[in-house]
Amino acid sequence: MAKYHPLTVLKWSFLFGMIICIPFGAQQAMDIQWATLPPNAWFSVVYVIIAATFVAYLLNNLALGTVSASVVGVYIYLQPVIAAIVEIVVGNSAPDAVKIASALLIFTGVYLVGKPVKTKASPPNPLSVREGE
Repeated sequence: MAKYHPLTVLKWSFLFGMIICIPFGAQQAMDIQWATLPPNAWFSVVYVIIAATFVAYLLNNLALGTVSASVVGVYIYLQPVIAAIVEIVVGNSAPDAVKIASALLIFTGVYLVGKPVKTKASPPNPLSVREGE
């Protein structure tokens, strides 16, 4: 991220992602009756593409230029937990064992990644210490 502009990284990431995904989703995309979609469905599609995907990835790329990758990773991994909490708060879902277990696994992973690594002190190298110094 220090070498390339965030939009350049997004452009190439989305291009390669699209090339990989097209063979798996092309048929489903052609089966959709695009002309019959109501306006709220179009709004939802545009929102997911622009806000939930493009802007989210752009902000992650911008953050990588400012903070460490581990901090950005914590935010990325917490997004599904936050989305599940919002879904529960607005009444679209109820907490269940899968959501709770998933959140616990995410928090455990974030903790393990952020935990400082203890290094074992190595004995001094006898070749680096000279007599009489």
